[in-house]
Amino acid sequence: MLKLKFELDTTNFIETKLIKKRDGKLLVDIQGRLEVFVNDQCFFLEPSLALLEFGIALKKWKRDKDFYYYTMEHDEREGPILAFIKEGENHWTIFSIWQLYESRELLPFDRIIDAVDLFLIELDRELLNNYGFNIDDFIKSKWIF
Repeated sequence: MLKLKFELDTTNFIETKLIKKRDGKLLVDIQGRLEVFVNDQCFFLEPSLALLEFGIALKKWKRDKDFYYYTMEHDEREGPILAFIKEGENHWTIFSIWQLYESRELLPFDRIIDAVDLFLIELDRELLNNYGFNIDDFIKSKWIF
């Protein structure tokens, strides 16, 4: 019902010293393609999204509250890059200022959580393979979020 699919852009050169220091610049330097599918239809497609920043936002999401993702690379006043909005006891909607169509689909909360958790697991694996750290390592570094 909901799928978050990404591809890390490993062609973007990232300085080793930034990785070792877990420098905040990595939030926007670690980018890639993000696609969001609702019922196998592409709802959102961004070829160059700050994936580390997005992953941290998802990781820190208080899941009983609406989720709004804004990137430091974009003017927040235009609206959220991606949002999950509670519409009832167990139903949520999805929204993006960059959405490809308006979704009226009510998504069960457990499906959203499953998609988010799978995305975070896969992103952690890619971060470890390519940069030697995962999201929790980055959060626990000197940077406070």
